[in-house]
Amino acid sequence: MTSRPARPAFTPAVDQATGGYTMPLDVLARAAGRAGLRTLEVPAFAVDAYLQQHGPAGLGALLDRCGVRIGQLSCGSGVPADLTVPSAQWPAAVAAWRGACRTALMVDARLSVFVPRAAQDLTLVAGRLSELSAVAASVSPGLVVSVEMHTPVLLAHAARLVELVPAARLLVDVAALALAGLDPVAHVRALPAGSVGWVHLADLPHLPAPGERPERLLPGLGCLPLPAVLGSLMEGGYRGPVSVEVPAPSPDRGRVAAAGCCFTTGPLAGFFDLTE
Repeated sequence: MTSRPARPAFTPAVDQATGGYTMPLDVLARAAGRAGLRTLEVPAFAVDAYLQQHGPAGLGALLDRCGVRIGQLSCGSGVPADLTVPSAQWPAAVAAWRGACRTALMVDARLSVFVPRAAQDLTLVAGRLSELSAVAASVSPGLVVSVEMHTPVLLAHAARLVELVPAARLLVDVAALALAGLDPVAHVRALPAGSVGWVHLADLPHLPAPGERPERLLPGLGCLPLPAVLGSLMEGGYRGPVSVEVPAPSPDRGRVAAAGCCFTTGPLAGFFDLTE
């Protein structure tokens, strides 16, 4: 059993998917603020859409009013959809990525990019991730770019990927590791120190059989050793947001409220700084 840390190490966060992929940004911000979730992870296109309608001042006023901030912009749909789009689409993907980098700089957020489950080619992923990291650095040298992978072949080479692209970081999705047949605790312990840039947290009702994909649960309601995973992240030097990602089929503010309770009660209490 993993004991609770002497001091909280992580910032509680919530992914927009937990409230529903179509939940408007202003609704998410209000629900997260009420739940004590001060850090949001939202798609870059959702922030761009809000900026187009309300401008930077309007976005800033919303976040201040709700007591939240945007911690990470995810680029998991649209263009750049992933790191394996056809070569003919790649220039448009890079141009869109540059725009996402500018938005991230405006809101002082990190960025993530997604690798689809069918991807197998580490060389292709590394090459394109290196290019996107260079674009991010040209917009702002301190802009953190994390890559989210779900394929067992790529996850098994996560440490190698950050060796090939030292400017990039890894997005650790705890449930995705279990769904890929990996031991989340052992996987996190094997990662190079300083290689983690963001964390997704969810639980599973049981360890999946090969090819099975059980629905995700809120952290602490399933069988995954989440306290041990958090302890391993601490040992590896990660101090930052841990985002609940349990996709809702439709907008659900109650799910966001329940996500906030995960950090204050049960086995995860004590790992998170709730004073922000």
